[in-house]
Amino acid sequence: MMGDPLDLLEDIILPEPIGLWPLASSVWVTLFIVLAVLIGLIWYFWQRHKKDAYRREAIANLSDLAQRDDTQFLSQLNALLKQVAISTYGRAACGGLNNQAWLAFLKSKAAFIEHPNSLQKLEQRYQAQPTPLTAQERESLIYFAQRWIRGHHL
Repeated sequence: MMGDPLDLLEDIILPEPIGLWPLASSVWVTLFIVLAVLIGLIWYFWQRHKKDAYRREAIANLSDLAQRDDTQFLSQLNALLKQVAISTYGRAACGGLNNQAWLAFLKSKAAFIEHPNSLQKLEQRYQAQPTPLTAQERESLIYFAQRWIRGHHL
């Protein structure tokens, strides 16, 4: 007789564990897509940051206006809003606007922003005896200008 057949069996030989390298093709594709999306987001936010530089500069200039007297305040506020509008929409679209046409332009480009009643004071900036601005009117004009600079649309 031959003996016990179980003695002829050898131990099970386990294969090598699967390593991390080389990566599977699906992992490479996933990494490529994630990298492309990341680069795209970085590029988008960088372009947006560069595009909004004029807004940041205008808001920084706006804080300097608060210490001016009424006539200087109104004329420089109007000039600042006009600079922002020309930078955004071009000189042909808004460079020649004044008085009610200018105020209507400001309202049309940011209709969602509440327009203070003191906005009409921008028309009085060149009068010989303009009515003085109250502190509340001055603050409402500054607040409106900040919101308009940040929120005007194309």
